[in-house]
Formats: sequence, structure tokens, C-alpha cells
Amino acid sequence: MLNIPCKLPDAKKPAYLVGGSVRDLLLKRTPEDYDIAVPGNPESYARKLAAIHQARAIKLGRAEKRIFRVVGRDAVYDISRIKGDSIEADLMQRDFTINALAYDTRSGIIIDGANGRRDLAAEQIRMVSSSIFDQDPVRLLRAFRMTAQLGFSIEKRTADMIREKKHLIRLAKGERIRDEWFNILKQTPTKASLTDMADTGLLTALIPELKGLRELEQNQYHTFDALTHTLETVCHLDNLLDHLDRSFPRSAERLYRMLNSRHRIILKCAALLHDMGKPASASMDEKGLRHYFGHENIGAQMAEKIGRRFRFSNQERSSIALIVRQHLRPLFLFNQAGKKMSGKRARVRLFMACGSLTPVVVLHAVADSRGKTIEASQRHRDFVHFADNLLQDYFTDFQVTKKAPRLISGHDLIQVYGLSPSPVFASVLKQVEEARITGEINSRADALNLAGSILKKDENPISNNE
Repeated sequence: MLNIPCKLPDAKKPAYLVGGSVRDLLLKRTPEDYDIAVPGNPESYARKLAAIHQARAIKLGRAEKRIFRVVGRDAVYDISRIKGDSIEADLMQRDFTINALAYDTRSGIIIDGANGRRDLAAEQIRMVSSSIFDQDPVRLLRAFRMTAQLGFSIEKRTADMIREKKHLIRLAKGERIRDEWFNILKQTPTKASLTDMADTGLLTALIPELKGLRELEQNQYHTFDALTHTLETVCHLDNLLDHLDRSFPRSAERLYRMLNSRHRIILKCAALLHDMGKPASASMDEKGLRHYFGHENIGAQMAEKIGRRFRFSNQERSSIALIVRQHLRPLFLFNQAGKKMSGKRARVRLFMACGSLTPVVVLHAVADSRGKTIEASQRHRDFVHFADNLLQDYFTDFQVTKKAPRLISGHDLIQVYGLSPSPVFASVLKQVEEARITGEINSRADALNLAGSILKKDENPISNNE
């Protein structure tokens, strides 16, 4: 019998734990949710379970797909009617063999008509039937989510079927794709699953914007084609996130405190999308050198569209686009610092442009740099040291100074200079704020004088901003 770490009703009629919860219990993992299948109307069983856990049975879905959800303190339970004439028939309608398992809560017998226990022992993902992806295209993604979660591999016939059916992913609803996609990115490491997705063609079927990166040659700083570099960037991002103290000894403690699972997902999603704009921006100079001027801005626009397609939240979409748009700036600052052409104002401009996402933009830039070559160069090691100092400046200097009150506001521009509210306000106030944070000005009088100088210098100060 399985050791089930939760209390279930004493059932007079059959009740079966099914799917992932049985799989996890066999793997000695504690499930976060339990699917329970019962013959007939599941409401009676759901109410008994809710009473045990001092919770409510919540009715979800249309009548033909009705489930009852009970949210306990330690787990979530979904109770549904057995599909088909028997539990055996129900299991054969499921996706993968290791999910086509049932545990009879009365007898303690495990029902395994699809040989899921064999595949558990072999650590492989195998389809129950060749029609599973036609029935639900999201299962194409789920196969890779399970490889990422469990560290399993996909059995050859199943991988071949994914390759054949990959185009079906376009039929899936965006929010369901998003949920599976984020669950893949939440796992560590992620590269193996993404590489396998690329090999089957599912990655570019899911995100056609990545097709142009395959075999796209890059400049002299890159060893890999653009798609391989992208996957290497995700790999090195995983390594960075797991060992922040190795690369950022001065900033690691603050980074560990601020980075949650959502930041990690956003970071890895941005890493996968960061070079999408390269094919559209490719050019070659008279010396035969390749350039991709402006690819970060093109890529950010593409990332916004992908975010809308997959129903990302507004915050998720804007965060990913910002990382893509700003991903070159930390390395640009490093290069300028080496030429003694970069000072405090340039760092403050980066911090103001990226705001609270500054640390994740810097982390992305370091992973991006490391993903260019097989071995870490001395130049990359110098950049990592620079990035650690940059983060230290952000946490200990910029954040503290930024919290202090502004010296002037839009109201002052109206009162002193007779301006009417307009987009000019934001540009003038931004430049004044930069000067305050860098220490170039420290009084209201200084701020007003600077604002006056900006207004006299150019009627459109936005053009002088960068």
C-alpha cells in the first residue's frame, strides 16, 4: 500500500487516486495536489472530504466536465467522475503512462494498465496512445514540463510523434500554453528540456520568431550560432541563479532576498527571447563584419507580441520586454568604463531606465556574456567583477538616494516657467532627477536653474536625453 500523507474519507463506494499524485507517491515525492476519481456523482465524496479538512467543496466546470475542488491546508483535491465505464477505461484516456496510474483507496491496489510503473523505473515519458496530442495539443508542452520536473527523458516513439504533431500547439489556448511554459522555466536546470524542444521542432512551432536564430552566424565575439547561444545563455542563467555568491560576492545576499520564483521565470523567458531581433537587423560592414544594430528594440517589440499571444499579465509582458530592450546596456557601460568614457551619470541612467528590474537586467547581461563562448574569457571575468560593483552601486547608493524627495515637481515648472502640462515635463524632470542622484545638484534653486537651462537649450529636451 502507498503511504498517503493526507486524510481521505472511508469510502463505502470505490474511490481512486489517479494521475500525478500516484506517480509522485511512487517516486517518494509529496504531491501538492490530488486527483480523485469516483463512479457516479462526485459531489457526495467531495463534501465528505471537505468536512474532514474543514474546507468547502467548490463546484468547477461545465456539467459534462464537472469537478469539485477542496482546498486543504497542505494540498488541493480535485474530485471528478470516472471517465468511461471503468477506472481502467479512464486511465487509457490519459496522456502519459506514468500518469495513467490509479490507487484504489479501499483495497490499496495500484491499477496500471499502461505499464506506467515500468516507465517510472526506466525514467521515461511515454504516450498512452498515438492520439493523445490530437485530443489535447497542450500535452506536447506537458511532455517537456515533465522532463524538466522529473529529470526523465522522452521515449523515442513519443518524441517522433511530438515532431510529427508539433504544429498542433498553435491550436492550444494561450493561457494554457503560458501555464505549462512557465512551469518548464521554473525548473532548474532548464537547458536540456529547451534543447530537446528545439530538436523536435516544438520550440519554434511554439515561438516561430525564434526560427531565424537557427544557424544565424554571429560576430567575432561569438562561438555559437544565435539559437545555440540563446540556449547557452539560459543554461548559464540557471548556474548564476543557483550560485549567486560565486559571481556576486558583494551583492549576493541582497539578490537572494529579492529574487523569487517569478523573477526567475521572467529572467529565463527574457533570455530565450533576447536575440529575436537579430535576423531583422542583420547587416555587414565594408570589412565583412556582422552587426545587429537595434536588435534589442526590435526584439522587445516582438516579446510584447508574444506576451499578448500567450496571455502574460501586463507586468510579466512589460518586464520581459524591458529586459530584452535593455540587455546590452550593462556590457556597454563596461566597455565604456574600460575606455574611461563612462561615469556615475551613465550608471544612474541605467538604474533609472531599468528601475526595480536593474538587478535582473544585470544578471541577464552576465549570462548573455558567458553564453557567447565555450570557455570563460578574461574579458568575461572582468565583466562579472564590474557587474558585481554595478549591483553594489545600485543597492547601496542609488536606492538610498532615490528614496529622498525630488527637488522640484511639474507644479514648479508651471509656476516658475509658465509651462503647460506636456510630455516635455517628464524629460526635464528626469534630467533634473539624474543630476540630483549623481550629486551634481542638491538644492531647489539648483534644480530650477538646471530646468531653465534645459528649456533654453532645446525646445525638445527628449532628444538630448541619451
